[in-house]
This record gives sequence, C-alpha cells and structure tokens, in this order.
Amino acid sequence: MAGLSLGQVAREDISRTAIYFVETGKAKPSRETLELIAQRTGQPLDFFLTGADGSDQHPAARIAELERLLVTGDNAGVVAAAEAAQGHKYDGESEARIKLLASMAYLRLAQPVLGRRLAVAARTYFEQVSDLHMTAEALGNEAQAAGLMQDPAAVQIAEGALATCRSVRPVPQVLEARLLRVLGHMLVASQRWTEAIACYEEAVAVGDVIQDLQQLSLLYSGMSAAHHEIGQITEAARYAQKALTIHEALHDRLSQARSLNNLGWMLVQLGEFDSARIHLDRAIRIFEEQGVETALGEFLMSQAELEFAQGDLASASAVATRSLELAIRHGEMATASEAHTLLGRIAARKGFEADADQAFSAALRAAETLGPGPRLTAVHEAYAEILEARGDLVAANRHLRHAIAAHRPAAPIESRIAIA
Repeated sequence: MAGLSLGQVAREDISRTAIYFVETGKAKPSRETLELIAQRTGQPLDFFLTGADGSDQHPAARIAELERLLVTGDNAGVVAAAEAAQGHKYDGESEARIKLLASMAYLRLAQPVLGRRLAVAARTYFEQVSDLHMTAEALGNEAQAAGLMQDPAAVQIAEGALATCRSVRPVPQVLEARLLRVLGHMLVASQRWTEAIACYEEAVAVGDVIQDLQQLSLLYSGMSAAHHEIGQITEAARYAQKALTIHEALHDRLSQARSLNNLGWMLVQLGEFDSARIHLDRAIRIFEEQGVETALGEFLMSQAELEFAQGDLASASAVATRSLELAIRHGEMATASEAHTLLGRIAARKGFEADADQAFSAALRAAETLGPGPRLTAVHEAYAEILEARGDLVAANRHLRHAIAAHRPAAPIESRIAIA
C-alpha cells in the first residue's frame, strides 16, 4: 500500500489485520479509518471509497473501528458499536473478535459479568477452529473478569491462558507479556506476593510493554501491591505514584480511583490519616460518580479501617456495613469476609462478645467459600486475638491451629490493594 508496510500504515490506531483486509480488497472500513489510511499512504480519500458491495458494514471495518475506540479509551463507544453489530450477520470469526473487543471494554467499565460472558463466547469459537493465539487472548479476558468477580478460579484461568499462549510458535511476546501481567494480578489477589513480582518482572523482560501506557500503568499497580504486602512500603509507594500519574494523564477515571485507594490504604498503615482520607474520599467519589459498584466495597473497607484506626467506631461500623451490603450483592466473598471481620473487631472493642462471635462466624463462612489460604488464615488469627484478650485461651488456641492448617497455597482471594 503506497510502498508502506502494514505496521507503518497501522501504527497504534488501526490493527494490522484490518489494514490487510483493506489492502486485499476484503473490507470497506469506516470513513474515519479510511481518512487515516489515506493520510498515511498519500492517496486521495476517493481512492478508498469504492467497494465490492457499496456497504460500510463489512466486519473488518467494524473491527477496525472497535479497535480504534478501544485504543483511544472510548469504552462506552466500543460497547455501543458492538451492540450495533449484533444486527448484522457476520462470519463466525468476525463475531468472535467483536465479542472479544467488547469484553475488554466491559472489563474496563468494571462490568465483569458481561465481560466474562462475551470472553467465554469468543473463546468457545476460537477453540473450535483451533486458533490458539486468540484462545489465549480470550482466556486472558476471562481471567481478568474472574478476578474482578473474586472467583477462586482466576489464577487457574490465567495460568491456562499463559500456557496456551506459550504453545504458539513463535510465541507472541506482546500477548505473553500481557498474560504475565494478568497472572501477576491474580497472584496478588491470592496474596502470593513473591510469585506475583516474578511475573511482573518477566512481563517487562519479554514484552515491549513500555510503549503502551495503559499496560504499563497496570504493571505499576501490580508491582505496588506486591511490594507493599511484603513490607517494602517505599518501593510500593513509588510504583503506586507512577501508576496514578499515568492514569491521570490518560484520564482513566476508574483506574485512577483504584490507584488512589491503593495509596490511601498504604497511608492508613503508615499512620498518615489526613492524607489517606483525601485519597480514599476521591477514590470512592469517582466510583460513585461513574455509577460503579463492583469493587467499591474494597474502597469502603479501606475507609472503614481508617475510621477504626482513628477510633471512630460508629463511622467504621457504618462504612463496613455498607461495604458488606455491596459485597453480598455482587458475590464478592473476600470483601464480605473482611467486612465481617472488622465488624467483629468493632463489637469486641465495644465489649459486645455475642455480636463479635456472630460476626467472626460469618467472616469464617465467607472465607471458607474461597478455600484454605491467606484469607481464611487471617480471619482465624484475628478471632484468636479477640478470644485471647477475652481470656478464652482454649478457643484462641483452637483458632490458631485452624490458622496454621489454612495457611497453604490455595485458590485466589481478593487483596486489599485493587489492581487498576
């Protein structure tokens, strides 16, 4: 095409696949896409306006437009365009690609149920035609959705995506880097910090992720979470600030809110309560303004812990109760367990032993749905501390034994730190 390679024409705005369809006469893309191609090839726009059927609804054109919208951050536009495409009868591959792009948009809009449903539909097609590359892409989206839904299968799905990617020859390194990042996020959620850091470092080594600011910001978020949880607070804060800076530059409001929550939670643990409140209030306000409830319970738990740390038990209880309601509504059992645990600590602080026992029983039931692992261990340890302070050493020792038994590699659970 005018002596240029596919990559030179496509750049970051249009996929090489879409350019190929145009170049071979198999597609008639949207006018905006044609204008970009015309500008870069030096050809007049009229040169590209003729098509075999005179229609601008060719699937390649639709896919090119969806990819452009996704790159520019117009996730709502991707969803609208994908819904419009449902009225056209496309071939199976085109429909699967459209569903996959729409699934990513839904994930970025914090709507994991719809995102996962579309990713599964896309994967089903790609598996049927033995397209391992696209199967891995779809599995990556599934893993992200599962993580947002606090599904214990998230790590396993992410590992499957990476294994599928690595079975392709040659291994697509950009996809491999993305899936390593996704797996890293799932490992952070399961509190497997060292493994998560190794994944992130490998992602940097195998993929040119630094050219994609969105991906780089997510990498920084994950690195921040992992370093924070192994006690490297300074390193964690440095990565968190980098992630926040990129989110603000990209005007990515939801990811910005997650980074604000991360920083706020770190500041709570450092005892810098005034700064923590500013960050947490901003994070919660962004989610509320966007009408997003998924993962909002995590932000509220950060705020509840802040209130508890400052001794305002009434506010801590009210915020934790609201978090619990959201967690139950959306099936976020890790957050529900955490909320019950804090409510138990609050009841114990007030001297309401029966209420504390009830809250910890509920916390244990919620944590047990996630299987043995750090979450269940943490609840047993917190309850043992309460029982010991009460003077019930027999029960305290029993829960410590349960904590030891639960402390082994397990299904993924949700970390306090939210991955953007």
